[in-house]
Amino acid sequence: MKNKCLLSVGILMLFALSGWAQIGMQLSSEHDCFLRYEPIHVKLVLRNYSGNTLLFSADDPSQGKLVFKISGTGERLIPQIDPKANPMGGLVFAPGESKELNLTLNTLYDLQRDDTYTITAYVEHKRLPQAFVSNSVTLEVREGTVLASKTVGLPTSRDNDPIRSITASLMRFTDGHGELYCLRIEDAENVYGTFRVGPYIHGSKPQLDADGSSAIHVLVQVRPRLYCYTVYSVIDGEARQRQRRYYVPENGVPQLSRATGYLKILYARQANEGVDFRFQEENWKPRYSQPQ
Repeated sequence: MKNKCLLSVGILMLFALSGWAQIGMQLSSEHDCFLRYEPIHVKLVLRNYSGNTLLFSADDPSQGKLVFKISGTGERLIPQIDPKANPMGGLVFAPGESKELNLTLNTLYDLQRDDTYTITAYVEHKRLPQAFVSNSVTLEVREGTVLASKTVGLPTSRDNDPIRSITASLMRFTDGHGELYCLRIEDAENVYGTFRVGPYIHGSKPQLDADGSSAIHVLVQVRPRLYCYTVYSVIDGEARQRQRRYYVPENGVPQLSRATGYLKILYARQANEGVDFRFQEENWKPRYSQPQ
């Protein structure tokens, strides 16, 4: 009797393993900690071991779909914003093929609350005997500390149109690996964009201003002899980074100035990549060398 039970368990385990082998899944997150309203980018790598082409309908999720189980503190489940949304809709998945899906998770699920979230991906398909599950990743969503802010009106296309105001807030944020400068652009109803500007330097004074077209200019010190200068604009309801440059001091402390009638950086020269600084391939933050 004991041998029969062991045999049954072995058959069930073999079936489960063979089922699992039909779809391989690996989930990863861009960061471990995100600022509130910052895009939460995750990557899901899938491999088709089923021996068949799997078609995921763009119109009928019952044919096959990708969903996430996301739980917050106390096992609080996070609902999908649009229950009909299917990130795999329209996908043709050939046998033996690998697919990499790069998703912005907080466009699919409401992750605005400060919390710690555990995330797991599930793939279902009508031709497969079961749903397939990825590994789980854990990430945090936190609020930052506002260091400076600027409120400006947005340009309108017609003279009689009402003028909408936006507020740009330069923030200090700890992501678990270090402190960062971040910028959030929003109004009372919408967040137009959230950006990581650069590593935070204690004792430095960040500078934030806007030009005549309501573009947001930011100058922050990111290393003892290196400054990051970025420009952002709200275009078609979305905030975008238009420019990023690096500067080194020259004859003083770099300043964002209106002395000439328009915004300009004084007491600095533009830094040369490879001479004044260089970038690590595996990280968006620059790795710096001292200017020659």
